[in-house]
Amino acid sequence: MGEIIIVRSLTDSDLGIFAAHRASARSKQRAININSPCAARLLTTKVYDRGGTALDCIVSMGDLQERSPRSFSKVHKNWRLGGNKIEGLAFARVDSADFMLLRSMSPNDGSASVVVKFVARAVDPPLHARISGLVAYQLKNSMRVYDETDPDFAQLAKVVAAPPRPTAPSPGPKVPRSVPPPPKPVPPMPESGPKKTRARTVRERVRSATLIEQMLKVSSDLSAPAQLAFMDTVEQLASQLRTVLLRTNQIIRVEKNHSVLWRNVAGQQIGFVDGGMANLAMIGAAPVAVRVGGYIVTPGDRTADREHFVVLKKLISELYAGHDGGVYDGSFPDYGALRDAARISIEAAGGVRILRDYPDMRWLFMHGALVNPVSRYTDVMRDGKTQHAFPNFSEASLCELLPGDEDREGREANFISVYLRQLELLGASGAAVCGVVERESHTTSITQAILNNLQDHEIQSILPLPPAQWKSWFRAAIDPSNDAEAEGPRVTDPLLFRCVLEPGEALVPVPINRNDLRRAPDAWKDKIGQYPVPYVSYLQANEWSAPIRVELFKKDHNRFAEIAALVLHCALLLPRYAFPVGLDIVDKFAHIPDWMSRPVNTHTAVQALKQALDQGDTKLFDALRRLLCGSEREWLLRPRTT
Repeated sequence: MGEIIIVRSLTDSDLGIFAAHRASARSKQRAININSPCAARLLTTKVYDRGGTALDCIVSMGDLQERSPRSFSKVHKNWRLGGNKIEGLAFARVDSADFMLLRSMSPNDGSASVVVKFVARAVDPPLHARISGLVAYQLKNSMRVYDETDPDFAQLAKVVAAPPRPTAPSPGPKVPRSVPPPPKPVPPMPESGPKKTRARTVRERVRSATLIEQMLKVSSDLSAPAQLAFMDTVEQLASQLRTVLLRTNQIIRVEKNHSVLWRNVAGQQIGFVDGGMANLAMIGAAPVAVRVGGYIVTPGDRTADREHFVVLKKLISELYAGHDGGVYDGSFPDYGALRDAARISIEAAGGVRILRDYPDMRWLFMHGALVNPVSRYTDVMRDGKTQHAFPNFSEASLCELLPGDEDREGREANFISVYLRQLELLGASGAAVCGVVERESHTTSITQAILNNLQDHEIQSILPLPPAQWKSWFRAAIDPSNDAEAEGPRVTDPLLFRCVLEPGEALVPVPINRNDLRRAPDAWKDKIGQYPVPYVSYLQANEWSAPIRVELFKKDHNRFAEIAALVLHCALLLPRYAFPVGLDIVDKFAHIPDWMSRPVNTHTAVQALKQALDQGDTKLFDALRRLLCGSEREWLLRPRTT
C-alpha cells in the first residue's frame, strides 16, 4: 500500500462546492469532479464497484483548514467529491484553472483520511506557477494521478502534507453496563417554549450564507479581492452603526408571542390594500387598466363576517378627462407617468374607501410606499411654457377617487391635488395607516437621515474618530460613487440594516421627506409643500430574508411598537415566510394570473375573428388579423403574389 497524489485543474463547475461561489455559480454542480480512472486508482475494487463511500477529508488553503467527512460517489460516468459546502470568504479567491491536490493512501477503502489542498493563483502566485510548471502538458481531462514511483511525486509531496496514518484503536478499560433510564415519553407536538440562544454578532451575521449570497450579487462585477474588501467594509459599517443605534436607543425589540398578540387584537378589523396593472396582450404590452383589491379580516371572529373583499378597477383612459371634457385621447407624451399616477391614486382610493365603508377599522396596511414623490406628475414644460398639460381626472373618476368629497375642477382635479386630499383623509382617520414594502430599494436615504439626526455629544465616546469626521467617512463608505479613487457598489439601506438588525428587531422610525421643494415645479410648490412627511423604519422578521420597510404617518409614531408587533406576527404566520400574509392574500385577489388571462385573450380573439367571418367583412377581418399578429413581419401579413 503506497500513496498517490491526484492533481486537478479546477473548472467553473467545480467552484459550486465553495459557499462563497454559490451565488454566482452558473452550474448546479455542488461537488468537485473526479474522472473515473483517477477514482479507480484511489479506491479499493470493492468500494469502486459499490459506487461510493465517505472520506475523512482534511481541506486546506494557506492557513485555513477544516476537517469533515465528505461523500465520494459515482455520478453518471465520473465521480464527485461533495459533502457540506466549504465555508470561508477566502475561498472566494479560488478560480477556474487553480489546482486541487488530493493525497491519500492507495487503495483506500474509506477508512484512511485524505488531505485536499487548494492552490489559488490569487493567494499564492509563486506556488501556483511552480505547480503549473510541473504538471504542464501532463494533465488529461484536467487531471492526473502521481504515485510514489513518479519523478514529480516528491515535488508535489512538498506542497500537500501526508494524511495521518490510520491506527488501530486500543482496547479500553471495561466499564460495567449501567441500567438504561426509561424512555422519555414523546410529546404529541414539539415543545413551544422559547429557545435561549446567544445573539449573533454582526461579524457572524455578515458571514452567514444568505448575506454572503446577497453581497456577492451586489458586488458580482468586482474582482475577488475587491469583493472581500466590500464585505469587510459592510461588516465595519454595520458593526459601528449598530453600536451607535444601541447607544442612542434607536433599536427596539419586538418579542414574538402569537398567543398574546392575537388575543390583544381579537375583534379589531385589519385591512390590507394592494393593486396591480392589467393588460390585454392583443392590444399591446402597455398596461391599460388598474385593479385594486382590499381584504378586511377580524381576528377572533368565527362567523361568516370574519372576512370581506372589495375591488376597484379602472381603465387608465377613463380616469382622465379630455380637453373638451370627453374621453381622454392620450396626448400626454409620458404614458408611464399617467400609468403610475393612475396606480397611486387608485390604490389610495382603495384605502379611503375601506376607511369610509368600515369606520371601525383599527389597522390598515397598504402594499407599497405610504407617500410617493409627485413632482414627476406635472405638466411638461419647455422654455417656461407648458408644452403638454398633465390631464385632470374626469368627473366620474373623481367620484371614486374621493367619494363624498366636494366637486373639483381645474388644478383641484389634477393628480397632485387629488392625491394630497387622499393622504389627508388617510392621515386623519382613527386607524393606524401604514405602507409596507418588501422590495429592496437602491437608496441610502434612511441611513443618511439617521446620520443627520445623531447628536455628537451622545456618540463621541464610542466612535473611533471625532463625530464630524466619522460621519463624513461613513457617508463616503456607503456611497463611494463620489470618490474617484474608491471601489465598490453602494451599500444600500436594505443591505446595511439586514446586517445591523437581529430577527425581531426594528429601527425607530425616522422622517423621510420624499417631496423636497427643491425638485418641485414652481406652479405646484404650494401644494407639494403640504404633503405629509412619512416616518420610515426597517423591521427584520427572520434571518433568511431582507428587512421589511414600514412607513407611517406622524400621528402614529407613538404607536410604532404596536404596529411593528402586528407586522412581525403577520409576517411569521407561515413557515419560512417574512411578509404580512394579509398583503399576500390581497395581492393574489387583485392580480389576474397568466393561466387565466391567456385563455381570455385567446377566446376574445377567436370570437372577434369568427364574427368577422360570419359577416363576410373582409376589411374587419384583415384589421383584426393585423391587430392580433402585433408584427408586420408575420407571414399572414406578407404581400401576396398574383
